[in-house]
Amino acid sequence: MVEALGILLAVATTFFIARPFFKTKQVELNFNSTNKVDELVARKTELYSAIKDIEFDREMGKLSDDDYVGLRDSYKAEAAQVIQQIEQIKNGKKRKKNKGAKASSQEKFCHECGDKIAADDKFCMNCGTKQHSS
Repeated sequence: MVEALGILLAVATTFFIARPFFKTKQVELNFNSTNKVDELVARKTELYSAIKDIEFDREMGKLSDDDYVGLRDSYKAEAAQVIQQIEQIKNGKKRKKNKGAKASSQEKFCHECGDKIAADDKFCMNCGTKQHSS
């Protein structure tokens, strides 16, 4: 009786531990601009944190002044690019909302970010979204 209970407990424990390995996980990929803005904001936060970290490391003497300046400049440059991309996407959405009757029949805009695109473009050069044929 005790052996059967021990075997049952061992089987149940093994099943409980192994169960996550047999589950299939579905990953949903969504490439709309809202998620892109969220990703860019997260990257901006990471860059700000990295700048604070290198400032702390310099104050603690772990980082030389030359290394600090080089890292800080590269992080600041990347942060500026990220901020610019965020503003472009946000301004593109505003432009998309405001384009209405202002756009001539020859002009075409991305339906996702609002950036101006050529009439024969299949993808937006700014955000990469596939364009619908008109």
